[in-house]
Amino acid sequence: MPETPNQTPTRTLGRRSFLGTVGAAAVGSAAFSGQASAGSSYETINIVDAGADNTGGESITPVLEDVIGDRRKIYFPPGEYYIDEGIRFTGFDKLWLIGDDATIVPAPADEFDGSHRIFKFGTYYSPGDWLRIGNLTFDFRADNTGLRCIQAQVNDCYIHDIDFVGEHDAGTHGPMLVDIVDEDSIGAVDRVRMPDGGAWTKNTDRDGNPDVRWGPTGFIVSPYHSGKLWVRDCVIDGFPDNGLYDSGSAGRVVVRGGRFSNCNTSNIRLDGDESTIQNATIVVDDARGADNNQRGIRLDGGENCWVTDCEIVLDQPNGHAITVMPDITSAKIQDTNIRLAPGDESNDAAVMVSEGSGDVTLDNVSIDMNCPGQAIEIEPGNGDVLVEECTVTGEASGSEGGRNAIRCERDGSRFYSNVVEQPGPGYRRALCLEADDCIVSKGSYESTHHPVINHGSGNVITQITASSYDDYEGIKVSDGSLDLYWSTVYEGVSGDVGGYGNEYPS
Repeated sequence: MPETPNQTPTRTLGRRSFLGTVGAAAVGSAAFSGQASAGSSYETINIVDAGADNTGGESITPVLEDVIGDRRKIYFPPGEYYIDEGIRFTGFDKLWLIGDDATIVPAPADEFDGSHRIFKFGTYYSPGDWLRIGNLTFDFRADNTGLRCIQAQVNDCYIHDIDFVGEHDAGTHGPMLVDIVDEDSIGAVDRVRMPDGGAWTKNTDRDGNPDVRWGPTGFIVSPYHSGKLWVRDCVIDGFPDNGLYDSGSAGRVVVRGGRFSNCNTSNIRLDGDESTIQNATIVVDDARGADNNQRGIRLDGGENCWVTDCEIVLDQPNGHAITVMPDITSAKIQDTNIRLAPGDESNDAAVMVSEGSGDVTLDNVSIDMNCPGQAIEIEPGNGDVLVEECTVTGEASGSEGGRNAIRCERDGSRFYSNVVEQPGPGYRRALCLEADDCIVSKGSYESTHHPVINHGSGNVITQITASSYDDYEGIKVSDGSLDLYWSTVYEGVSGDVGGYGNEYPS
């Protein structure tokens, strides 16, 4: 779920709001390291020279309100900068905020004035045109701290090398929101790190304004995102309400690299045509008491979505490694390794292709499945599903949560050159065809119980090897109809099949 505000009273405007009309006139000449001339593109302002305290003793909000302005580069020298009220600046042309070993220290939630945002740059109806923020640390290590530090709704941006240290435990919105409002523009967020996560709102003092129903999202992209946003080499860990969340926008998000871990609902959740996840590492190895559905990747909607070259490791599996939701028109999952550790409880499925979703391809996906449940579950729908050159291994049991490594309920699905090895207990099986008009071609299927079970009609299997470790028939036709060609089926077939050219060794 998105960060949904609880219905708490809205606080009044901050005590310094009127200062926004003062502008830069109050800034002394010593603040400018380079005075703008007719030919220069911006002014550089040293915020300490402008009067800001870099020892953490006094709030810098009054100075920020004075120095923020269009075509200004605000430089933060080394030090700590205490802030107890946020800054809002919209409709600008260009703005820079650049730190040098600089740490922003927010006030505790019960002392922060106004809505809990430090920097709100642009809105969806009055976006900034170009924004750069870099080399800053935001410190949440004190109790009852945590707020939205950066909210950027702009046409273009480069946000880089931002660290959030300490747990976000104020129960309000998560650390970052970025939207590219112009549909023809591109922005980038590089090397943002949130390793300490956030607390569930019910476990906080609930002093945040507004507080959110479940808990903060790490990095959110709102429905007003319309352009393209790169998210590269970021680290997000342990948030109650998604890690990176593209919450239903028309824009595109491209995730490249990075580590996303232990977030509830999903570690990466995307929605938008051609949204992509490349070379990312997703880990679930810490489930707190309320963390009961820590998906790896959730693809919510869009066309030509793509997951490639990712590593997904669920050491404490309690949610799908990848979920393809019904609003996905088309998606491809490629060259990705998934591992689920042993466990007593079912994980339902490692890869879930949900009912109603469109075309989905799994190509060269390796799944090491060691807890109960399906490795791949394909639910009904009109879209075409292709599973090609995939491998399923591991010691998963068939006793609960799904007897079959691959379960297919979608008519017309195709399975080419796959290898399934399932030696686990509980009558574990390799492939179950509940659907009609499916094709299974080449590859090998091995399991403890019957490797291949057929319930659908008009299905065709050709050039496979099927073998049971416990000497059950390699294929069982429970009902429906199946044609079998040029295959090697150990211990023969239980039930009637059509076809020819098969071998039935024992």
